[in-house]
Amino acid sequence: MNNIRRIWFYSVTLVTLGIFAAGVEQLLTLLFNITIKGRYLTLTGATSFNQQQLSLGLAMLVIGGIMWILFWRSIQHHVDGDQEEIGAVIRKLFLNLILLVTALIAVTSAAHLLIWLLAGPTFAEFSSSGLAIIIVTSIVWLYHWGVSESEGHPSSAAKTLRRWYTYVLTSFGLVWLTVGLVQIINVTFVNLPIWGNTLVRGQFWNNTAETSVAHIVLGSAIWYFHWFYMAKDDFDSTLRQVYFYLLTISGSAIAVLVSSAILLFRFFSWIFDGTSTSNSSYFQFLGWAVPTILVGLVIWGYHRRLALEEAGRLREKRESSQRVYLYLMAFLGLGTLVAGLITLFGIFVSLIINTAGTSLTITIGWWRNQLSLCLALLLVGAPLWLYYWNRILKRSQTGGIAEWRALSRRIFLYVVIGVSIITLAVDFVNIVYQSLSGVFKGDFGINILRDSKWSLQTMIIAVPLLWYYWQILRTDQRRGAESGVTRRNVTLLVDASSGDLPPRLESKLGFKIHLLRRVGQTTEEFTSLPDEEIDRLVNEIHASPSNKVMLVVLGGKVTVLPYQDSTLEKY
Repeated sequence: MNNIRRIWFYSVTLVTLGIFAAGVEQLLTLLFNITIKGRYLTLTGATSFNQQQLSLGLAMLVIGGIMWILFWRSIQHHVDGDQEEIGAVIRKLFLNLILLVTALIAVTSAAHLLIWLLAGPTFAEFSSSGLAIIIVTSIVWLYHWGVSESEGHPSSAAKTLRRWYTYVLTSFGLVWLTVGLVQIINVTFVNLPIWGNTLVRGQFWNNTAETSVAHIVLGSAIWYFHWFYMAKDDFDSTLRQVYFYLLTISGSAIAVLVSSAILLFRFFSWIFDGTSTSNSSYFQFLGWAVPTILVGLVIWGYHRRLALEEAGRLREKRESSQRVYLYLMAFLGLGTLVAGLITLFGIFVSLIINTAGTSLTITIGWWRNQLSLCLALLLVGAPLWLYYWNRILKRSQTGGIAEWRALSRRIFLYVVIGVSIITLAVDFVNIVYQSLSGVFKGDFGINILRDSKWSLQTMIIAVPLLWYYWQILRTDQRRGAESGVTRRNVTLLVDASSGDLPPRLESKLGFKIHLLRRVGQTTEEFTSLPDEEIDRLVNEIHASPSNKVMLVVLGGKVTVLPYQDSTLEKY
């Protein structure tokens, strides 16, 4: 089939499947209402409602079922072992979309059913439609799962779509699991008999606790199945690196960062202002802050360790994902550090204003919250930025031109410099405006300093920040980070194994190379070359008189052969 015909067939099949499934759900809901809820259905007009539901369910079942069977059998007839049809993007999108949607609907309905069971089941509150949805979506999922697994994933597009399904549900399950753990610990903590009369306590086993347990049970099941079964050995995947570095590692680090900053802020507020925060309920925030930090550290540590173990198997993609992670964490640390420094300088500016402005109303203890926030931000942001920025500096010293040209590095530098320039421009505009306004009004004095307070705070930080990163940007530019890359057509001919030679060459050259493998002959495994040998190969490639270069690996040695295409003249 061509693509237009595929789109038409699978679209109609998807719609008819939805009608068929909705009809089955209607009939099952009616069945459960009659057999399970029974006498609890005392609403007026229940009989009429049941008749309408039966009629609609039968109509959708018969019409939708017949149409779905006809279209699906026609599709299966065209597939019938044809690898091109099996691996078609439209087919794999159809199957994985059904798997994803039905899985999400089923697990959401299962959560409501589990919450009902945990709350102490009462038939009056039983959801017939919820149980029907679970049954229908589970059957649809199992059938299409069997079809998908029996066919396999013969094309790269098919594997990519399957990975999207896998990692979306893996992430969904992990989020449910972690949020449920934090919530159940928080509910337990705030219901401890240590808060005196400051907390109006209800029962511990409330809706929040029941929901948390349901999310823990179902989230852990979803995450375990998709992570340990479906994502097992899926090392050659960009989405896996995204899951590692941008979701679990970075996401958990952000959660730990925010929770730590709030915890430190509340702690310093208690230290500096113990009288106003002396009630026992003040420390109830520990019920969610500490579990968030601990759970976040566990998730960060587990996925970080696993990512490092897999590092050698996927060098190039790991480098790119890890680089994005490093710059993201450095940016978060820098932003937190800058916010803390701005708050710190704001305290000094406020002291000057309050000291000089005798007519101003000074609030007693005004500095306590600002100092608490300042210390919390500095204690979290400074170590975070220093750690990740030092790692970035080490990479830039050893990574060469590929590291300096990296997109994540260019974005980081230009964002920081751009924000600094815009901040300074706004600061200078405000300061000049306030000064001129004071001169024209004839009240040039402490009011100008007060109205320019935020501009002075941010300007003090933006100037050194702009200078530092501007020097780094200019250094990268002098090294050729933004100059055009002289790309050559480089082909590497190897035996069975090439080791880490291709990614190391690409890292030094700054562009992709074409890899060819010899067939019919195998040699011993290729040993890793020293850095000096890699540099020699790169220099010979750049010095080649031809734009086309062949690298031949024989006997553990690499030979650089410039060549040109030639055509035979016809006489």
